[in-house]
Amino acid sequence: MPDFLPMTPEEAGGAPLDVVLVTGDAYVDHPAWGVAAIGRWLQAHGFTVGVIAQPDWTDVDAFRVLGRPRLFFGVTAGNMDSQVNRYTAARHLRTTDAYSPGGRVGLRPDRATIPYTVRCKQAFKGVPVVVGGVEASLRRFAHYDFWQDKIRGSILLEAKADLLVHGMGERQVVEIARRLAAGEDIRSLRDIPGTAYALGGNEPVPPGIELPDLAECRADPTALGRLTVKLYREANPHCGRVLLQRHGGRVVVQNPPALPLSTAELDRLYELPFAYAPHPCYRQPIPALQSIQGSVTVNRGCSGGCSFCALTIHQGKDVVSRSKDSVLRELAAMAQRPGFNGVVSDLGGPTANMFHMRCMSDEANAVCRRVSCLHPVRCKHYGTDHGPYLDLLRTARAMPGIRRVYVNSGIRYDLAALDPEFIEELALHHTQGQLSVAPEHASERSLALMKKPRIEYFTEFMERFRKACEDAGQERYLIPYFQCAHPGTGPDECIELALYMKQSGLRPRQVQMFMPTPATLATAMYVSGQDPFTGRPVVVARGDRERSRQRALLFWWKKEEHPHVREALLAWGRGDLIGRGPGALVPPGPAFGAWDRRARRRGGVRFDTHMGMKVERATRAEEEEESWEPVAIRRA
Repeated sequence: MPDFLPMTPEEAGGAPLDVVLVTGDAYVDHPAWGVAAIGRWLQAHGFTVGVIAQPDWTDVDAFRVLGRPRLFFGVTAGNMDSQVNRYTAARHLRTTDAYSPGGRVGLRPDRATIPYTVRCKQAFKGVPVVVGGVEASLRRFAHYDFWQDKIRGSILLEAKADLLVHGMGERQVVEIARRLAAGEDIRSLRDIPGTAYALGGNEPVPPGIELPDLAECRADPTALGRLTVKLYREANPHCGRVLLQRHGGRVVVQNPPALPLSTAELDRLYELPFAYAPHPCYRQPIPALQSIQGSVTVNRGCSGGCSFCALTIHQGKDVVSRSKDSVLRELAAMAQRPGFNGVVSDLGGPTANMFHMRCMSDEANAVCRRVSCLHPVRCKHYGTDHGPYLDLLRTARAMPGIRRVYVNSGIRYDLAALDPEFIEELALHHTQGQLSVAPEHASERSLALMKKPRIEYFTEFMERFRKACEDAGQERYLIPYFQCAHPGTGPDECIELALYMKQSGLRPRQVQMFMPTPATLATAMYVSGQDPFTGRPVVVARGDRERSRQRALLFWWKKEEHPHVREALLAWGRGDLIGRGPGALVPPGPAFGAWDRRARRRGGVRFDTHMGMKVERATRAEEEEESWEPVAIRRA
């Protein structure tokens, strides 16, 4: 039986635990699960750790099952923001939860960090509660909540937590545990990089950069944009400054980000004794684990800085890669696991081909405040050598017990286009039938606001990839991710994308509808209607009808969508695109006038009662088209 972190008093051996971690996910002992990574890291530093997974948040006794922790409770909503996990971009309840046994929904509450923290406080008075993970990290200041359509305050204050860990939390949790174990009070831990804390009205405020306060963010839609820009400008752990935000009489203080783990530290983390399996208490499979079985993470962080993605602000702009030897040791161990079929489903990370890419100038990096290393133009200091990744792929596919090594993570096609040899090897050896890439759009205006490369880069990559496949006599396909309703994407931009797709022979099966999530630049645009860097106005598709029109147009080739495409084109004054000529998108025919008929034609509108509200439940087709990745933020 593999060794797991304890979930019961019997497994804990009856002794008090130093730290109890509470999570909204099922407990899987795998480094892709934040609670497992943090728990194993604490364990490796000499602390005893237990896990309470998906507790009944209405029952305080569910938080007492492992007894009173000696040092602190650590609370996370899970690998994803709980609102993104529970709801689609149309605010419909999802029908499955990839992080729950059997995909069962309803095992976590809305904004899970808040009720979990409240119950921990009630369970054992005086025990510090430290919150972290994606949900807490991205909601540490005032933020826009798409599901309530309002500005909410810091989750640190709403949850009444003692301390908040932002970003990747390995360094912070060990420092917190060590200092609490040494007898320090939780209220004295105010100098730890990568943490945020709250001050009362009478406490002295440290020097720092003042952000627009909560009242201003609620009164002025542009204030959130100014806040978000400052947050990103101060995200470099080498030069970031203290940030302050007032919430009435209280102040949220954010210390600069923690330094990322070094390559040696990342190696150590991934080589901890994970079981790579769900805890034995589960009788049903965990869908998210099934989707990454046979995959190996080789790096963390992303230098892209896409406006709609929180990866840069959470994992960091500096990509940290594991050593080649560490990855090969994990592959060798994987080859010995029972049931392994010799196929490595993914050798990658948030952006696979950024393996060992980094800033080549320590001096420049020490003072850099760029949001992206690649946009609007690639920084002259950014190294783009694919050599280390090619070397890793070649060595991995030649290992005993390994038959195939695939790349299923997102790749940056603008970087890949710099190395024809990489594209050829990717097509010949490392594509399992289809390769996912994320051009997102075709309009230059939309792509500039997304901080994505121009569509010409994707076209060049697509042509090279197709040629490499033809030369090798292999049938491979590109699966492009496109996005609709992103700020800056109006009818003209959406039509431009649909025409590009038709001209390029692209018929995507999945389209991502933009979802405003906390702490992203795109969400600031959505709220303010402005580019937060320039103040220039941007078009925003706010209503469900307009957003649905954009989604329908990108499925112009589906016969069942033709009535909706006609409705959109007529509403936008582009009836010229309805016809049978080569320049038309759809043939003549009826157009739907009542948009809500669509839901009824696709199986009816279904409702759930959720927390006292009547909430529409998503159709299976809607969830499949939306295509959220099961493991947090895998796209480039």
